[in-house]
Amino acid sequence: MDNSTKIGILLPKSQQYPALDRDFIRGLKLTNPNIKFHIEGIGIGADEKLIIEKIQKLNFQEDISIIIGFFGHYNISEVYNYASKNDILLLAADTGATLPYETATYKGVYINSFGLTESCYHLGTYLTAKSFQKVVTSTSFYDSGYGMLSAIEYAFKESPIFSGHYITPFVPRENESEHMDNFINSHEPDAVFAFYSGLYAEENADFVNQNKITKKYPFYVTPFFINDKILKEYKNDPHELYVVSTWMQNDSDTINFTDEYKNKYSEIPSIFSVLGYENGLILKNLLFNLENNLSIASLIEKMSKLNIAGPRGNIVFDIDTNRTLFNHHMYKLNLDSSNNISFNKIETFANDGHFIKAFTRSTKPEQMGGWQNAYLCH
Repeated sequence: MDNSTKIGILLPKSQQYPALDRDFIRGLKLTNPNIKFHIEGIGIGADEKLIIEKIQKLNFQEDISIIIGFFGHYNISEVYNYASKNDILLLAADTGATLPYETATYKGVYINSFGLTESCYHLGTYLTAKSFQKVVTSTSFYDSGYGMLSAIEYAFKESPIFSGHYITPFVPRENESEHMDNFINSHEPDAVFAFYSGLYAEENADFVNQNKITKKYPFYVTPFFINDKILKEYKNDPHELYVVSTWMQNDSDTINFTDEYKNKYSEIPSIFSVLGYENGLILKNLLFNLENNLSIASLIEKMSKLNIAGPRGNIVFDIDTNRTLFNHHMYKLNLDSSNNISFNKIETFANDGHFIKAFTRSTKPEQMGGWQNAYLCH
């Protein structure tokens, strides 16, 4: 790989997760790509015109034809379409928090997703297979504005088992923990599906630590639900708490990546680190032995053959959607004899991509609610 190769990087900013951009770049640089980075900010990821302007700047001013971006969902097809029509190879990362209704596959555009909605769908099939009859959801006003709830509902379409939805108001009430406790108890669920993030995950941790609701019912959660307050309470009194995700910190299958990251940065990698690292691996593999032939045709041919090991398993792009395909896992929190918490992988859900394809081929609803900013960027 020629160290004169220039790569563009587009990154959002998050007040809730201020290390998002830093962790992504750290993960990317950990792969030691011998290239020059040109980095541009894209705000909270809700302005497709701004993103396209930054792509134009990188392409026209710096002669950059390979761009990596951490994107949201709002009007993102406009970005993909622009890159494709201008022979730019765009490697997009996202959290996968929304459903990709009516999304075309664009030449030269590849999407590496953390797959949050996919995880929720696989959780739904898991709960159905366990013959659960009553499932209550618990989330925040903010987190409910994305696609996680719709994803698990899709899994329940043949056998609706939701018995209630609890949403913490944007401004929580003084006795919010009591409201939550009363609502969930009134439905006597077999399980609770909870998804919170950032500030709202911190608020929720205070509420559940007050009402002890997580000790009354099995809780199935997305990874951003987990924070120090939740883990501290779990240590004090272990209970049934499960996380569904494509990756969790200290997963024994990815210990090499975790150790490498900790040795370099003296911190445990985050989800954003994983996405950056994977994109770095893709980039390094893509540019290896290309001998400065960066034509879009050569790059696409190389991408079509990509199959490399990464923290979440082999990195392969589905030929129909140009999206990564990773298996999803159920992790159970565990407290060992030394009082250390670990996430034990107890179930793996094979992912053939059919869930995402069902939505890329589905007509977008006339009324699409929810937030425009990239998930977690506010």
